[in-house]
Amino acid sequence: MKCPACGKYTMKKCCCGKETFSPKPAKYSPEDSYGSYRRQVKKPMLKERGLL
Repeated sequence: MKCPACGKYTMKKCCCGKETFSPKPAKYSPEDSYGSYRRQVKKPMLKERGLL
C-alpha cells in the first residue's frame, strides 16, 4: 500500500490521516475498452514533451 500524502509504502490502511492505495497498474487486456480514452488524455502531454 502507498500513502497518497507522503508517498511512503506501508502495510497500514491509513497513513498521514489518509487512506492508502495499491500502486499496481491495471492488468493488461487486448480487449481494453478504455485504451482510446487513456491515449486521448496522454496525447497533449506527449506532444508537449516532443515525443509525438
